Amino acid sequence: MNVLICVGEHYRDFAPLNQYAQNVAKAMFGVLDSVVFVQEFGSIFRNFENALKVSVKCLVVAPKKNFEEILIMLETSRNSAQVDVVNANAMCVKNKESQTLLLDLQSATQAELEQVFSAQGVVKDFENAGLLYLYPLGIDAIAAQMLLSGITKDFGVQVCVLNAVAHLEVLSAVGGDLQGFKRTIKLAFGNKIFATFDLARSVIMLLQKRNLKITSAESCTGGLIATTLTRKSGASAVFDGAVISYANAMKEAWLGVSTENLTHFGAVSEVVVRDMLDGALKLSRADFALATSGIAGPSGGSVHKPVGIVYIGAKSIKGKEIIERLQFKGDRNFIQEQAALYAYILFLRIFFEIY
Repeated sequence: MNVLICVGEHYRDFAPLNQYAQNVAKAMFGVLDSVVFVQEFGSIFRNFENALKVSVKCLVVAPKKNFEEILIMLETSRNSAQVDVVNANAMCVKNKESQTLLLDLQSATQAELEQVFSAQGVVKDFENAGLLYLYPLGIDAIAAQMLLSGITKDFGVQVCVLNAVAHLEVLSAVGGDLQGFKRTIKLAFGNKIFATFDLARSVIMLLQKRNLKITSAESCTGGLIATTLTRKSGASAVFDGAVISYANAMKEAWLGVSTENLTHFGAVSEVVVRDMLDGALKLSRADFALATSGIAGPSGGSVHKPVGIVYIGAKSIKGKEIIERLQFKGDRNFIQEQAALYAYILFLRIFFEIY
């Protein structure tokens, strides 16, 4: 089991730092099985004892001033443990059965993090991650899982349906030979099942390979589609910008959305999303555009347009277009996250029809 232990209430309560710690752990382990938050250093010993019983790999993010006390405890818990100093903010304690990495994550520079990854034998690349995502394009997730059952046995992979009850259907694959599994899926299913360790990075590579660009016009997602892409290195090669047209006035002024359409159909409608797509393509001169308009809640819904309803569109400059009406469940943020991810799935469907 791969375990992350975070020492200090800031890791628990400050969401960006929380996510940063988990991303580092996933980069090191591939798959993160458990996260333990320890508010005060004095309470870490009980959590360590429990974590060490089940962990093969353990990352402890803690202030450097606590390293010495943690080391004493680890050397007591793990007989004949070897201690390797990686740099000023990291050290590794290991024996034959397991290893624990101590990291002052808030002090470590990017260069020091790279040293840590290198010392662990990790190439920080999405293709070396331990979790493969499968996006069915044109078939449902349960059917995809059944079709993949024979291949999973061949490569020792376990496939799980992550979101079968919603419109957004995603599967995950862990264990075994994921690279071989990924290649075989491509050979057997073509583009009907898109397998990737990192969807945003794969989108960048697909576009960059053909010198193409993408943009977005977002209302209910508030820029999340653009954020998903620009978090990845290389985004500047395929993405020049986007429009967050939250208010109707901005939809009209920036994207040329028809006043008549807004008045007659409302902002949350297929025709308005179509106008947004056309406006984004015209404004950016990109090759593809994505657009969203919906009601993320918790207020603003009605009988005809309940909370969770989102119109999502994707369009190519060559004219190919898909606009769908989705009904997502969950709170405001989860609805936004699902909508942004679904927009990229629509992009894939159009992209593979053209290229």
